[in-house]
Amino acid sequence: MRLWTGILFVLALGLFASCAQQSADPVETGGASSFESPYFEVTVIGNGPDIILVPGLASSGAVWDGTVTALKDRYTLHVIQVNGFAGTPANGNAQNEDVLDDLASGVSTYANQMEDAPTLIGHSLGGLVALKTALEPDTNLEHLIIVDVLPFFSVLMDPNATAQSIAPVSAMMKATLLAQSDDVFALSHAEALRALVKSEDDLQMALDWSIDSDRAVMAQAMSEVLVTDLRTQISDISVPTLIIYARDEAIANMDAIESFYETLYAPIADHNLIAVDDALHFVMLDQPVAFLAAIQTVLTES
Repeated sequence: MRLWTGILFVLALGLFASCAQQSADPVETGGASSFESPYFEVTVIGNGPDIILVPGLASSGAVWDGTVTALKDRYTLHVIQVNGFAGTPANGNAQNEDVLDDLASGVSTYANQMEDAPTLIGHSLGGLVALKTALEPDTNLEHLIIVDVLPFFSVLMDPNATAQSIAPVSAMMKATLLAQSDDVFALSHAEALRALVKSEDDLQMALDWSIDSDRAVMAQAMSEVLVTDLRTQISDISVPTLIIYARDEAIANMDAIESFYETLYAPIADHNLIAVDDALHFVMLDQPVAFLAAIQTVLTES
């Protein structure tokens, strides 16, 4: 199956902001968590049952501001900021060749320190991290929410893809990203993002964060996304899992994409799929009310 040639590169990068409402005001800065990791920082806001939020590649943790604003009076939101993304120091992610695994291991450790099992929400690259976290031994989670990502992204480029077959493509795309001039990088991403989000303001927000990101960390994480194939592993996930995905007439091959969601997530015994209509990949930006309604179908309040 062939998807939009012009946007494939950005799709592979996972440059997709998560969960901020279009009209949401910035959230006041919460307290920094005492948890220390070389791979990410955590900001804690609100009061109530715990929710951990993992954004996509190159995104600031501020992409969750809309969700935090809506839920902070009833939940404690633990907002992850991946080091090296959106202008933050790379720290332990500099020259790291296992970005996704180290993020998943760290999030698992963080979740296991909580008194009660949290809900874990991840979008795009963050969704893959969330799946990996749920597969970590003895991870303590109440619910898992995956937003607009498949357990093997690269089937969108080739339905017959394997991690091995896509490895040369991954290496080529990483090299291309690293070699691009800043101007070419900005122009190509701005054009591609127009097919993925319905608001010019949201497009600019995602673009600014990607431009400010550490290019080497971003390129490495992108290359890992392309070769991460969890299809045969997710049957081991016992946590109740909600998968939210975008559905829109502007999305090419929508029927085939929906089929992928239905078949590739079928191995998770306790799972549910919710399609959000009239949204592109930025589900949470394009349809914030519908997105919040979807996640609240599984949230437990104190």
